[in-house]
Amino acid sequence: MEYDVYIDESGDLGWKLENEYRKDGSSNFFTIAYIILPTEKEKHIGRVIKKFHEDRGGSDKEIKATQIRKGRAKSLSKRIAAFLDRHNDIVIGSVTINKRKIPPKLANTDHQNILYNYMLQRGICSHIAHLAKVNIVPDKRSVPNGSQNSCAELLRSRLWIDLQSDIDINYTPKESHTTKGLMFIDWIANFVWRNYENQFEDAYKILSRHLQEDNLFF
Repeated sequence: MEYDVYIDESGDLGWKLENEYRKDGSSNFFTIAYIILPTEKEKHIGRVIKKFHEDRGGSDKEIKATQIRKGRAKSLSKRIAAFLDRHNDIVIGSVTINKRKIPPKLANTDHQNILYNYMLQRGICSHIAHLAKVNIVPDKRSVPNGSQNSCAELLRSRLWIDLQSDIDINYTPKESHTTKGLMFIDWIANFVWRNYENQFEDAYKILSRHLQEDNLFF
């Protein structure tokens, strides 16, 4: 069976921690989230997204999680949790770092791809090592410069050598506005991240029982 892995992030990998986030400052936390599902179940994600758009008036324009307020995020998380209850072969997970406790060597914009790649392989490799074929699809706009090739090679070396997996991997970044899986995982990444960054915990708590979560440097 073929599987797809969709990946997105929330927060940033900048290091201006002395200033307020988005006011010439960087986020204190950075989250990478992923969903792993059989390719044949793509249509079910599309239905969740379609229902969300219908509730908002029917527009099919991409709605980023940053546009979703706390109350609607809570109701959307309930819908996502119910969806995951019905499909127990779908895995969602996240890796979050506390940037204020990062080793100094890594706290450098020149090393963004190292940190991003490490977080991603730590999150997904153990969940996909037993699979035969996987299509890994990160958001094209989120992959750090220099990471596209190095990330794919790191994943293959971790899986083929360390985990002795025979998995076949395709690594293809795509645009989120044309890819339902990326629209979906954008919501989850943001709901996890905002729990740590802004203490907006309602949506996160609803999803937490389904979430394979890994926190680093906390």
